[in-house]
Amino acid sequence: MSVRKERYYIGLLLLVIIFVGASLRSPISSIGPLVPFFTEDLDINNTTVGLLNTLPLIAFAFFSPFIPKIARKYGMEIPLMIAMVFLTVGILIRGMDGTFMLFFGTAIIGMAIAVGNVLSPGLIKSTFPFKVGIMTGLYTFSMNIVSALSAGLSVSVATSPDYDWRTALAMWGIFPLVGAIVLILRMPRTLEERKKIFKKIDDKPSQSLWHSKLAWVVTFYMGLQSLIPYTLFAWLPAMLIEKGFTQTTAGWLMTIYQLGVLPTTFIAPVIAYKFAGQKILGMTSGLMWSVGLIGIFLMPEHWMIIPFLIVTGVGAGTTFSLAMMFFVLRTNTVEQSAQLSGMAQSVGYILAATGPLFLGMIAEYTGTWNIPLIILIGVSFLIAFFGYFAGSNRTISD
Repeated sequence: MSVRKERYYIGLLLLVIIFVGASLRSPISSIGPLVPFFTEDLDINNTTVGLLNTLPLIAFAFFSPFIPKIARKYGMEIPLMIAMVFLTVGILIRGMDGTFMLFFGTAIIGMAIAVGNVLSPGLIKSTFPFKVGIMTGLYTFSMNIVSALSAGLSVSVATSPDYDWRTALAMWGIFPLVGAIVLILRMPRTLEERKKIFKKIDDKPSQSLWHSKLAWVVTFYMGLQSLIPYTLFAWLPAMLIEKGFTQTTAGWLMTIYQLGVLPTTFIAPVIAYKFAGQKILGMTSGLMWSVGLIGIFLMPEHWMIIPFLIVTGVGAGTTFSLAMMFFVLRTNTVEQSAQLSGMAQSVGYILAATGPLFLGMIAEYTGTWNIPLIILIGVSFLIAFFGYFAGSNRTISD
């Protein structure tokens, strides 16, 4: 293969990482700011909204364990391409009329995102083995910058005279659509190489994974650090509205929170990869959550809440990036990385799914978001605890 053609396919692979990353959070983060619009239109309550936000996490949990097996048979890029197509379809279906279509589209979205969540770390490790930190940073940065924009722009589109909340949900299908197109353009290379990263997998590593204390620590870290952001995706605008902010302001404050995510999603993986162990970084990531959430809890309607939203975002970016890095750093092979990713996202997202649903129910029962915020603060300290041990300088097989 010529040098020019090789660079072409490498360039396409970089675009795959960018657009797959950009596709994996915006379909979920765009929901929270639009809750006041579609709850009124569809006449649904907080419990139903909590279930809607829990549905993708349930899909992550139950679908994730099967994805390494699919990749073993078909490679990584073909399942990713199909997932991006289904993600686009799910986003479009979700914006159609009726509560059923909203839930049906969300279920499709959850299964499609699960494929990207599980395979992306393995794809990065297998194709850029000497640039894992930078590529993970690029992947998480693209994920979170689009997620941040989705919060503010969705409200602006929903409140414009020419559009509504359905358009605001549907417009985020552009990123998985482009991702699918780029993967199709790479298909000649994919078929030519017939790279099946998992074709020589022995079942034993998968079995030993479930008996590894380190694997369970990474899994709990993954689950708890997912519980908080997915709860905030669903309910942070409602928490801010309760403090006195308007719907539009709450949407843009949500964007500010997610802008705090951006620097650390790129910097944290690079820093983490330079050190043999990440104990201090893992513990600090949870404590940043604590500081930010305590500030949000204590602050009234005032611009001083912004620094705490940014600190919360920094905690979110650091914990998420570390979770992605732990799949790579705490394993020895590509297949083991995918297996740990599948295990952590399966069990972890079952844990994370309790956040949007039950905290929404608690808020509806008590009539305030104070108790859910106190619970999230408690979770942040658990993240610091598990982050310390997940950052140990060892691997699953040690």
